[in-house]
Amino acid sequence: MIKPGNQSFLGSGLFADMFKDATTMVRDYIAKSGEEWEKIIHEPDFEKHFTVQGTALKKVPAGYEKEHPQADHLKFKSWYLEYPLRDEDVIDAGVFLAKAVELFRIMKPFNDYLNKALVDFKMPAR
Repeated sequence: MIKPGNQSFLGSGLFADMFKDATTMVRDYIAKSGEEWEKIIHEPDFEKHFTVQGTALKKVPAGYEKEHPQADHLKFKSWYLEYPLRDEDVIDAGVFLAKAVELFRIMKPFNDYLNKALVDFKMPAR
């Protein structure tokens, strides 16, 4: 998102916590593929730039182990990354593009993981 007043950011992930099926699918995937999750979020370049954010419950939801190694991430209802940008970071298109490419490359395994979790997700019919 590009917005003046130092409000710009690069982001990725699942921002929408209103899709309960999607939330369940990601939680289930983290519960069964937690080692892969940990490898992604603890990769040095990832940790240098990102912390997984999202709307979270106070407790691990019913149906998941309270002592699960990824219990803190099972509390989430959304999982996303944001990298804040200052206005001067976006003024020079070449500099901005190079930075965006670098950061999206680092984000890609996180997105790939979520995409695997959501492979069978269907948007709710209206």
